[in-house]
This record gives sequence, C-alpha cells and structure tokens, in this order.
Amino acid sequence: MLPQRFLPKILLIGSVLLALIFFAAPTVSRRSTATDATPEERGHYNLTHKSYGLPLLNRRLLEMLPKVWEPEWKARIKADDPDSVRKVAFERYGFSEATWDNQGAPLQFVATANGGPNAGWTQTCMLCHGGRVPISGESKIGMPNTEIDMQTLYEDVTKLTGLKGPFQLTFGMSRGRTNAFIFSLELLRRRNEDLSARKEPLPMGDYSDYDLDAPPWWYLKKKTAIYADGGVKGDYSRAIMQFTMGEPNGEKIRGWESDFKDILAYLKSIEPPKYPLAIDQKLAGQGQQVFNKTCAGCHGTYGAEGKYPNKIVPLEVVGTDPLRLTKLTKEFRDYYKQTWFGRSGEHGYEYPTGYVAPPLVGVWASAPYFHNGSVPTLYGVLSAEARPKYFRRVGGAKEYDVKDGGLKIEALNAPAAKDLSGEARRRVVDTTLPGLGNQGHPFGFKLSEKEKRQVIEYLKTL
Repeated sequence: MLPQRFLPKILLIGSVLLALIFFAAPTVSRRSTATDATPEERGHYNLTHKSYGLPLLNRRLLEMLPKVWEPEWKARIKADDPDSVRKVAFERYGFSEATWDNQGAPLQFVATANGGPNAGWTQTCMLCHGGRVPISGESKIGMPNTEIDMQTLYEDVTKLTGLKGPFQLTFGMSRGRTNAFIFSLELLRRRNEDLSARKEPLPMGDYSDYDLDAPPWWYLKKKTAIYADGGVKGDYSRAIMQFTMGEPNGEKIRGWESDFKDILAYLKSIEPPKYPLAIDQKLAGQGQQVFNKTCAGCHGTYGAEGKYPNKIVPLEVVGTDPLRLTKLTKEFRDYYKQTWFGRSGEHGYEYPTGYVAPPLVGVWASAPYFHNGSVPTLYGVLSAEARPKYFRRVGGAKEYDVKDGGLKIEALNAPAAKDLSGEARRRVVDTTLPGLGNQGHPFGFKLSEKEKRQVIEYLKTL
C-alpha cells in the first residue's frame, strides 16, 4: 500500500506520463537573467531553470520504483551507497547527470526551485536531445540520447501505481529511440486551433507508431527546415513548442513563445563535440576527396568555404524506411498548418516527398544512423553487408567502435526472446519491425574498402 501523501503526485504522474512532451536543459551563466544577456544566454537560462509543463517525477518516486524491478536490476543497488538507487535508475531509464546544479534531477528534467525529495522534475526535450558523448561519457546538451527508455519508465510507474495514461501507445519499441511524433499527433488532435482542449479528438487518418532516433541540436544552425522530412521551413520557434503540449493550458503555452525564440537561438549556438582520439590526417585528406565526389552533393562541404544544401532526397531515391514519411498523415499535416503552431513566420509548409540529407558536423558522435537509428556505424551506412538485422549495444556511452565509427554492438541471429523482460527486449534492435528498416542509402556501396575507410577517417574531423 502506497502512503497517502504520495498519491497526489502519482496521480499527476499518471496523467502526464503519456503526454511525454518535452522541453528544457543545459548549463547556465549568472548573466542569463541580467538585462544585458544575449538571446542565447536567455535561452540557456530558460532551458535550465524554467518548467514548461507539469512534473513527471521526483526523487522520492524514483527511489520507490525498484520495488517493481527485475531481480538482476535490484541486485545492482549498493547498500553502502546512499545515492545508488538514483544512479542505477539513471542507467535503467537512460538518464544522465545534469551539467548544472539540478538538485539531483538528471539532464533530461528540470527541477522545481523548492528542492527536497518531493520537488517536481519536469520532463524536457532533453529526454531525447540530451545524452552522453561517446568515449568520454560526459553529459552534453544537444547530444542524441541513445540510451533513453521511457517505455520502461512508464511500465514501471504503471506497475507501482496501477495508473495508466489517457491513450495507449508505446513510447518506443527499442532503447535509444522514441515515437515522439506520434505523441505530438495524439496531443494535437485533442486541441483546438488555439490550443484549447477539445471534447473529442479529431480523426487524423491512418497513422501508426514508429521509432525515431533524435538528431543532434548542433545541426540546427545549418538547417532552413526542421525535422527529418523538412516539413516546416523558416522560423520554427513555434514548431519546437509542440513538445510543451503536456501542459493542459493552451493560453499558457502560447505565452511561452518569446522564451522559445531565445531557446531556439541557444540551440543554434551549440557546437558538436570534437573527436577526442588521434586521427590519421593523411587518410582523412584522402577521404575528403572521396567524400566531395560521392557525398557532398547531398550532405554539403565543410571547412571555411563549406556549403550545406538542405537537400531533400526523394524517398524513391534514398530508399530508407518510409514510415516516418507516410505515417505522419496528411490529415495531421493539414491540421498542424491551421493551428497556432503553423501560423508563425514559416516560409511555407510543404508535403514532404523524402528525407533531408543531414549536415555531418559531429557525425562521429551521433550514432546510430538514419532517422530511425537502424544502422549502428558509419561503415554500415556505406556497406549493406555491415547492417545487422538484429543487434544489441555493448556497454554504455563510453563504448565506441573506433574502426567502423559508431556504436559497439553484438550482432544477433534472432530477435529478442519473448520470455525476456520488456526492458531487456528493448535493448535488442529488430530492423524487421515496422519503421525500423535498415534498407536504402546505397550511395556508398560502390566505394572500395580503402575508400570507405578513408571517408570514415575524414568524417571524424567534422
């Protein structure tokens, strides 16, 4: 029986958890609230200190969750370490340490100002866009969170409390990915054009769940359109605010627009991490020549005179998994354009025909690859035979495949066994599942083995 004092917070968690829509996190300077602060500094402060929604967790609830863990996870808790439960919980759910004084809350949340074990932790877009840098393992704002497992958190909270969310979708089929766009769709269909609540959800056509791999934020400074399909162009400060719809008050969401203009300025200021190991400069120079002949037409050139084309490659050309394009329905796209989100400074809203070839700055650190994270290494991007059908990551963020450039993995011969726990099953990436296909992008297949190794070495320099 849970103590009565926890029930109000747990009820709140039950209602908010399925709303899983994010935004906030980083490091902050004292100038952030000063009158002479830059937009980037104000955005920095907003992400770190302001709550854009309702609390999802607090430390007290987090420390209760081991009651429903599997025995092998409970065994990881060290009785002589008072912080052990929090550390193991971070590992289980894919959280990382904050880079500022966040009162014990992880990088992926912002803690309320009152402190203490009952202080609320509000989920942020750092759930997907904040993680640990390969090799060093350091937390970084804007890193894709390749360890996140919100589905396990939801299942654990449900087991502990008996409460379920208002609509039933999975948060992600595999660890390190979420179906964030489907949650955006589910929340928007429950709102009017001014973001006030609707009594009945709108029909949105034939949509379905699919997993997505979060792109890094340091791409944003180069992009004229947001999202993998380039659907929203121009000023997309409102577009990123979709992820505040866990907040029930539509007027309050609209009132945050000036904060998010500063937040977007901050996001565009983030720089990628530098590759920390030795680079064979001769090999990299040869790789640059191969890259400029083979890859630059879509992904751009780099250096002082570099140019990024923001090119959308038609689906029939790139050939990667189609569900991100086809299952975000026309009904949703039309309605989005009519709502407050779509009536801003966008240059236009188009029905996408393919996927944007992303910029490749910091690409060494952003594995796995493709919009669904179905390819674990850069070598796999260039070689069809290096794309395992089933794979499981080996180790955490520090583990890195230096040779092939990407995640260290164990290739498997079969999907996850059905008798495994949900948490263990989600660690196995099954590219035969809808939305997780690893096909397409054949553009590097004809390169020789030597040329592929040259390109990988060059990509480490970006």
